[in-house]
Parts: sequence; C-alpha cells; structure tokens
Amino acid sequence: MPHSIESDPIARFKSVDISSLNADVVTPIFKDEKNGVYKIISFYAKKARGLMAAYAIKNGITDAKGLKRFTVDGYAYQADQSNDKEWVFTREER
Repeated sequence: MPHSIESDPIARFKSVDISSLNADVVTPIFKDEKNGVYKIISFYAKKARGLMAAYAIKNGITDAKGLKRFTVDGYAYQADQSNDKEWVFTREER
C-alpha cells in the first residue's frame, strides 16, 4: 500500500477523511534536545518539515521509506522511538 506523508502533524489532516485514503499515513515527528531532554519545539519542527519536503523533492523520493534516510540539519531517524504511523527524528542540542 502506498504511503502518504502528513506534513503538518498538528493539523492532523483536519479537512481530510484519512480512512478514505488508499494509503498509509505517516507523521514525521521532529524532536530537538534541550537541556538533555528531547522535545518538539514548534519553530524547529516546522522548519524541519520544510527541509524534509525539499529533501524528498531534491532526491526524487517516491517511497516514504526513503525519508528514513533524512539527515539534513542534524536530524536522524530513530527507529526505537518510531512506529508504523509516527516516525521520530531527533537532533542533538546545538
């Protein structure tokens, strides 16, 4: 089954009936380390979503699994924190 990447996890596709899609929906979650704790910082998460979209276009990614290789701006996919619906990417404190 094809995947759909939800680019704005906060909105949660409010205007779309996800069950009517013929695709699995994957939500990228971006967490930044702050004082030793990883958390979603909305400003950085929004920027990271844009970077991921640009990465997908630039690299011609047609399968969502290819996004797991996203390492732009210090983010890296964390399989141990992710599941089928939410893929977690973390970045160490700068």
